[in-house]
Amino acid sequence: MMPVGPLMVEHRLIERMLVQLGREAKRIRATRKVDTDFVLAGIEFIRLYADRCHHGKEEDILFRELKKKPLSDEHRRVMQELEAEHLQGRRTVGRLAMVRERVLKGDTSAVGDLTILLEELVRFYPAHIDKEDRNFFLPCMDYFTEEEQAEMVEEGREFDRALVQTYYENLLDAREGKPQASGASAASLEGPAATSFGCMVCGHTYDPRRGDYTQHIPPGTPYSDLPADWVCPSCHVGKAMFIPLRSS
Repeated sequence: MMPVGPLMVEHRLIERMLVQLGREAKRIRATRKVDTDFVLAGIEFIRLYADRCHHGKEEDILFRELKKKPLSDEHRRVMQELEAEHLQGRRTVGRLAMVRERVLKGDTSAVGDLTILLEELVRFYPAHIDKEDRNFFLPCMDYFTEEEQAEMVEEGREFDRALVQTYYENLLDAREGKPQASGASAASLEGPAATSFGCMVCGHTYDPRRGDYTQHIPPGTPYSDLPADWVCPSCHVGKAMFIPLRSS
C-alpha cells in the first residue's frame, strides 16, 4: 500500500459530507431555516476528520518527508499551495462556527452569511481534493523507496490511533474541568501571558501553556495571541465568550 492510498480513501468520505453540506445550503436558501445541529456536525467533521486527521497526516507525515527530497519546482509549488489551502479551509470553518452562533442567538442576517460560507466550503474542497488526487499524490510517490513508503503507512496508522485517544481524553478533560490534555508538552509561561481562559458556554479551559492542538496553536501561546478566528474546541463559540480564570 502507498501512503497516499488511505488519504485518497479519506477524500471520498469528505466528498460525501460536502454533498450533504451543499444540500443544506440549498435548503437554507429555499426556506431560510437552518439545521444548526447538522451545521455543527459538519463543522466538527471538517475540523476533526478533514483537517486534524486527514490534513494532519498530509502535513505531519507526507509533506514533512517530501521536504527532505529534491522536489521539482512544480511539485514544491503545488505542495506550498496545498499548505496554504489547508489554512484557508481552517479559517473558513472558523468563520462558519462563529456565524452559526449568531444564528442560534436569533440574528436573521446571519442566515445568509452562513449559507455563503457553506457554499464556499462546498466549492473549495473539491478543487483542493482534485489537485491532490490528479496532480500531486501519485507522482510524488516516485521520490520514496518502498521501505520509506511502508514506514509512512505505519506512521499514518499510529497517527490515527493517537488522534482518537487524544480527542476523547480532551473531551473528558473538558467535561471534568481539567486543562486540555494533549500530546505536546506544556510550555513555561509567567505573568499575564500564563492566564488561562474559560468558555462561558461549555466550561472548556484554554491553557496557554498547552496551546490547542486541534487548531494548530502551539504550547506557549498566550490567549491574547490567538488568531481572531480561533474558536472553542469543544462548543465552537468565539473568543468573546471566554473569561480569564487564573495566572500560573
